[in-house]
Amino acid sequence: MRIWYDHPADASVPDTKEGWRNDPEWLKALPVGNGFLGAMVFGDVNIERLQLNEKTLWSGSPDDNNNPDAFGSLDRIRELLFKGKYKEASELTLKTLICKGSGSGHGNGANVPFGCFQTLGDLWIDFGKNSEYLNYLRELDLEKGVVRISYEQDGIKYKREIFASYPDRVFVIHLTAGKKGSISFKSSLSRPERFTVSSQGDNLIMTGIMSDGKGGNGMRYAVRLKAVSRGGQVINQNNVLEVKGSDDVILLLTASTDYRQDYPGYKGDDPLETTLKQLDNISGKSYESLLANHIEDFSALSGKVSLDLSYIKADTIPTDIRLKNSDDLHLHELYFQFGRYLLISSSREGSLPANLQGIWANKIQTPWNCDYHTDINVQMNYWPSDATNLQESHGPLTDLIEAVVKPGEETARVQYHSDGW
Repeated sequence: MRIWYDHPADASVPDTKEGWRNDPEWLKALPVGNGFLGAMVFGDVNIERLQLNEKTLWSGSPDDNNNPDAFGSLDRIRELLFKGKYKEASELTLKTLICKGSGSGHGNGANVPFGCFQTLGDLWIDFGKNSEYLNYLRELDLEKGVVRISYEQDGIKYKREIFASYPDRVFVIHLTAGKKGSISFKSSLSRPERFTVSSQGDNLIMTGIMSDGKGGNGMRYAVRLKAVSRGGQVINQNNVLEVKGSDDVILLLTASTDYRQDYPGYKGDDPLETTLKQLDNISGKSYESLLANHIEDFSALSGKVSLDLSYIKADTIPTDIRLKNSDDLHLHELYFQFGRYLLISSSREGSLPANLQGIWANKIQTPWNCDYHTDINVQMNYWPSDATNLQESHGPLTDLIEAVVKPGEETARVQYHSDGW
């Protein structure tokens, strides 16, 4: 079970700033995630891009939106409903049974207290080349949760393996080559806004503070990047982490915010300290150990269900070509397992639940704030949970529902003069 292509996504094409417009090259990238961290992997040969997300990274801040004036219209709305005057009831509801303040910004809440889920930024790996390449392959292993990229350039075979480990809470990028001393690159971190990058010891660090939607500072975040090289040199200075003449390189990336799901405080640990602990926890672990831990964890979930519709087992057709044939039974198998893959990757115990885009979003203003729409969207994300034997994914959704009971009780009391939540 794999999604694969014989060409990269083009990392040189900039994303649009409009929150409601798709970016075709970003959509061609391959998603990895561990519930907390997500990335879209472009697989470009000369400059690799990993667009990053951290599940809790939101603008905005806690805000009291309960509207004491709402209750005054409730009896009239009920009266209109009982008389079958649904249009009039709807109009009055939309005028009165609403929160006070700016609400969600009508789905554009990046700069109001409601806020929105936002991109964490990008990891760039610049190999300093522009020569031709051959035998390119980019694939997402849906059973093991690993992206693999391979190609030949200047007579040398290069390989990359990329995954987001849940047990070790880290992004891992492994770079190898068929010739010793042939891996050299400069890696950097960036974000469209509100970021600072610094070289500290052997860590490249990006930090920032989000807008609280009230003219002040909101959530804090941090990203740490470290290179472990066999042979060659690692130089971390001037906000660039550089590797020269290496045989084999592991890039390790961690990220965190100071969010805590704890009404009414929500303030958690210092993300700089959290990310440092995460890197310290895997210090000295070999790539083989990190990969084995990840595959054992991921495949225990992905392997709980298989679907076999076709008798042809040879996987010789790139996925973008398969998509042009709706009668392709292997495409249906892939689609089924890709849905399970996305839920596993975006909803793990201890994290927030999958949002409107799971965990993968490349904007500052994301569509509908990438929030938790309980009209149908949250339910759609979790449709595969029980039906495809992924009950473990329910935990984050249950935790979030429990977390809104207390503030929900206040809303029920103020807006509706009711018990419950």
